[in-house]
Amino acid sequence: MDLRWLVVACAACGARKPAAVEDAPKVAVAPPPPPVPAGPYKVDAKFDKGDVQVRVEWKDTPTEARASAGRTACGTAKAPAVAPTTTWGIPDVVVMVDANHGKDFAAGGGSGTGSGSGSGSEATARIVFEHCALAPRVVLASSLIVASAADAPAQLAFAKLGAARPLVVPATATETKNLRLPITGHEVVIAVDGVVELKSDEDAAIAVAPVTPYYAITEANGQVVLRDVPVGSFDVAAWLPARGGQPAKLAHGKVTVVTGGLAEVTLSF
Repeated sequence: MDLRWLVVACAACGARKPAAVEDAPKVAVAPPPPPVPAGPYKVDAKFDKGDVQVRVEWKDTPTEARASAGRTACGTAKAPAVAPTTTWGIPDVVVMVDANHGKDFAAGGGSGTGSGSGSGSEATARIVFEHCALAPRVVLASSLIVASAADAPAQLAFAKLGAARPLVVPATATETKNLRLPITGHEVVIAVDGVVELKSDEDAAIAVAPVTPYYAITEANGQVVLRDVPVGSFDVAAWLPARGGQPAKLAHGKVTVVTGGLAEVTLSF
């Protein structure tokens, strides 16, 4: 064997350089978008919270406010302006805890806002017209179903009173629209923007679209509990809408919420 060819071949092998390996191109990956909060309010489950029990009372409620204002065209007694308990607790009062603490609770609000819940607040509420009366008298909702349980067509008036701002009494209606309601079984759906009033010739009802979760309506005993209110000291108000020829009433107070606790406050007209 000729060793000269082997030496030349080996020399050529030593001169060959290994092929360069290019790094894979680096692609920038954008971070995933933050989750979209569910519901009308921004949710932050980490905030410290407690509950608030509000009692609304009107001691020695005047007789004219507690008495019926006469008979309706249907032959029934008109509902009194208020129906206090034996201890002067007042039902059907809109309660508002101003738990903003400098933050906006609307959709997309500032950090630290909560998903607190009031009592009786729903996406859609229902008011029924029967025997010349509207019931219930106060609801919290963003959409309102007006239903007829009467055996004859009726015409109601529908008006916006103003924005549902905490601790502020809505103004008098500036624009009123007529709402034709056929006989039993028919319904009309209305979007609630702020505070609206529904009136018949004999009665009236109120619908409120809350701007924060911390709205509620007092129950038959004149009390209500608002759940999951942020910790802190806040203003609280109670609003009794005008009804039965009696003017609206407003009361203010203060409440301090502690983590996991039940804060109690009584507001008096």
